[in-house]
Formats: sequence, C-alpha cells, structure tokens
Amino acid sequence: MVIKDLKQTCIRCHGSGRQAGVSQWGITQINPAGRCLSCGGRGFVLTPLGQEVLDLLRPFIEEMIEARHSQAEKPGTHRPAGKTPADPE
Repeated sequence: MVIKDLKQTCIRCHGSGRQAGVSQWGITQINPAGRCLSCGGRGFVLTPLGQEVLDLLRPFIEEMIEARHSQAEKPGTHRPAGKTPADPE
C-alpha cells in the first residue's frame, strides 16, 4: 500500500487548498475564507480505503489525545513536546 491508495489530490483546487471563488447555479461568488470547499483547505481528499484506515485508527488517536490531556492536567507533569528534564548531577 502506498499513500496514493489512501488520498488523492483535490480536483477542485488542484492540491493548493485554496479557492478564490465559488460557483453555484452558474453564479460566481467570493469565497471569504479562501479555503477549498471540497477538501476543506487540505489539498487532498481521502479515498474509500483512506477513510476506512482513518475510521480504524480514530479511536486509538482519540485515546492518545485524551491520555495526553489528562497528563497535562496533573500539576507538575506537563512538559513541552520533545523536551526532557535535565539530568540531576
């Protein structure tokens, strides 16, 4: 499996994630947010296989986020990501 099996470049914005105007019923309107409405500004859309993989992993990802938040709520246990405490000498 390669990443192309999981996602495809958005055909509306061609992978840029930006879209200046939106055409609805033949009338072009300004898109104030500037994000592509098809991909939500990501520049890609998930394939059906990609959506299945995301659905499979979502509970594990949510659990990891919840564990991280609960650890951060404990006083004295919050550390910035990638940092380790100094070694005591």
